Amino acid sequence: MKLFKALARPQAVKPAEPAKPAEPAAGAADTEQVLRALQQQTKTLTAALTGLRKQLEHQPYVIAELMRRYNHLIDGDMPMPVLGANWAAIAPTVLFIVDEVMGRPARRTMLECGSGASTLWTAAALRKCGEGHVTSIEHDQEFAEVTRQRLVDHGLESWATVVDAPLVDTEVPGLGTQPWYDLSGLGDLAEVDLLFIDGPPRPTAPLARYPAMPQLLPRMAKGALVVLDDTNRKVERDITKMWAADGAFDRPVTFVKDVARSTVLQLD
Repeated sequence: MKLFKALARPQAVKPAEPAKPAEPAAGAADTEQVLRALQQQTKTLTAALTGLRKQLEHQPYVIAELMRRYNHLIDGDMPMPVLGANWAAIAPTVLFIVDEVMGRPARRTMLECGSGASTLWTAAALRKCGEGHVTSIEHDQEFAEVTRQRLVDHGLESWATVVDAPLVDTEVPGLGTQPWYDLSGLGDLAEVDLLFIDGPPRPTAPLARYPAMPQLLPRMAKGALVVLDDTNRKVERDITKMWAADGAFDRPVTFVKDVARSTVLQLD
């Protein structure tokens, strides 16, 4: 009977809990984050492909102009070093330097950080002009010898000098000590009106090419151009900004223009 009475007694009804808002499905936030990352990557890739397409469209013109310079500057049919291979400067940069040498105002005292194809083309342009000299500092002794031999092969040894400049610990203002060219072989070289920087190699130091400006500034002429190669890379772009920053040096450094993957600056 007790059992039946217990079953017959009304049971307390527990009030229903308010419904909770639906939570997003597990992983939805992560999926949205992945989608945003993919959209950004797609945007970056699209920009890169657009730049590549423009370069390819421009390539026939570059090749034609390079051939025109070759026929104008190079005696005989001796092949020149391949541009853009094995760290060599690419054709648009070389064309810019050649045109600067032969243009107005003409550039006659040239200095390079890193020797190679640009050394030969610059020397050939100076020979055509009948005056001037290019000095190239090179840390790789074997590569320096290759460049010297190529200069001889083209009859350009009187127009260019390749200086052995091993990398040595150098005090760089604001950066401390890092490897850079030994400049003792440059002697009293001064009034440089075009500096082309294509070395040292990137792995040398986090800002491997930054020392070029503070170390070579005293040798540079008023109005000299500075051409820094490989500014398609972030590190080199950062270096140009550091050089051009207000108060970075006692002489203003101003941006002129970009040439393919190089950046042209001018010294006051």
